[in-house]
Amino acid sequence: MLSFPTVHALTECLLQAQHDTPPAPMGEPEQLGTIVLAQDRPIGPVRCHLRQLRILQLPLLGDPHHHTLPALLHRFADTLAPRPAAAGDHITSSGRTRHEDAPLHPDDLAALRLALSEPLPGLRLLAWAVCYDDVLADAEEPTTLRRVEAVDIDGRFYQLSRRATETGPVVLLDEHPNRDDLPATYPALARLATTGWPAQN
Repeated sequence: MLSFPTVHALTECLLQAQHDTPPAPMGEPEQLGTIVLAQDRPIGPVRCHLRQLRILQLPLLGDPHHHTLPALLHRFADTLAPRPAAAGDHITSSGRTRHEDAPLHPDDLAALRLALSEPLPGLRLLAWAVCYDDVLADAEEPTTLRRVEAVDIDGRFYQLSRRATETGPVVLLDEHPNRDDLPATYPALARLATTGWPAQN
């Protein structure tokens, strides 16, 4: 179970990710958002209570079929699922199997796999998040909204949202999320957060 200081530090990192992530170019559907991996590890001996947080942010790419962001997140989770290639898997021109055809640049996918399998003592997965730009259509005129949605390993749901005209975001942290009242990104993020990754304690 994550401690209160860890949850607080994770929230601060999500705030930073929301601030640092550049907006996707208008009219260019190739970048749908940014996937965020949060991990931590002890500073010093493995039993040390002080831990260092590590954030990896990578652009999440669209595809020719114009899949929605939730669908791409599920495809991303399929890609990272620790399973061997099936005998009937189709090999793409890049040499990857079809289920490895993730919505990430191959170099970014390799960096992500390395971060998940790195044999660092005490390395721990904290959460997965996605940062993306949304449009509110219920206002007098369409308004751009920057969102960050995350699920940690305890199942907490984090949602940060900020309009383009606002200086700070609205932050929601739900200890016991109701699946019937959550955004469509939640199931894939929860799936990622509960997967048993190699080298993660």
